[in-house]
Amino acid sequence: MSTATSDEKHVNRRSILRSKRGRIILAVIAFIVICAAVIPAVVVTTLRKKNNMGPKSKVFVPLYVYPAPGAWTPLENVISTHPDVNFTVVINPGNGPGPDQLPDANYTREIPNLASYANVRLLGYVHTSYAQRNISLLRRDIATYAAWPTVSSNPHLAVRGIFFDETPQQFSDQALGYLQNLTDLVKGLKGFGPNGFVVHNPGAIPDSRYLSSADSTVVFEGTYGMFQERQRAQLFAGIPNSTRGQLCAVIHSVPESQDGSALRGLVKDARNMADEIFITHLDTDYYANFGGKWTEFVDLMAE
Repeated sequence: MSTATSDEKHVNRRSILRSKRGRIILAVIAFIVICAAVIPAVVVTTLRKKNNMGPKSKVFVPLYVYPAPGAWTPLENVISTHPDVNFTVVINPGNGPGPDQLPDANYTREIPNLASYANVRLLGYVHTSYAQRNISLLRRDIATYAAWPTVSSNPHLAVRGIFFDETPQQFSDQALGYLQNLTDLVKGLKGFGPNGFVVHNPGAIPDSRYLSSADSTVVFEGTYGMFQERQRAQLFAGIPNSTRGQLCAVIHSVPESQDGSALRGLVKDARNMADEIFITHLDTDYYANFGGKWTEFVDLMAE
């Protein structure tokens, strides 16, 4: 058996080192190749998950909850924890602003709290009785809302527009002139800020010629069952030349079984159709309370 010389040992060591370095380099290259293939796929998957709810929509809230201490807390909680979600909130002190220059002490305490959030737009409730109510009474209600900041000496005791309930579906020149007159009044009053916002609520698809006289129109107000029957995505096909930015949907009486992925699908469908959405599982007093899945709904709107 022969014995290796010193030079041969050094050569062997260098060969071993080179071999190890080669394996390390190959391992690093393999790792980089794997990362190059996997990371983009992960990023794409993450982005898909993040964006799979469709276009962003505002949370629409018919807040017909009397503001006893703590009664509006469920709303304030989701507003404060979802600063990237915009809320359109309708308040209704007394089937309108009420008979006095200012609402009662509970409203005057709570309205400024809501108005202080940058992601909240407050609207005052006024009904039109399908464009049959005496327009002077509507003008009085609108002027009362607009004067709140001045009368109260509190700039936060304010709304930023009007929600006109019971607007007509069937077209007439008289009704269009009536509604446009009211919109012009809201837009011209400084008490509503620089961009007085107007929402119409016919509760169903109106003649499309009315759309231009409002910033947003509630084209669906009904039960989950009605929403399903009207085939969701085809629901608003009867509004020619409209855009989702003009439309609002209000869905109530959602079955309790519709949660998790089922609720996600419902919210996604509604977001694809309308820029403002309200969804609740309550089937009674659905505008006077917050349902058990209220937070889940807002969480989905935040995605």
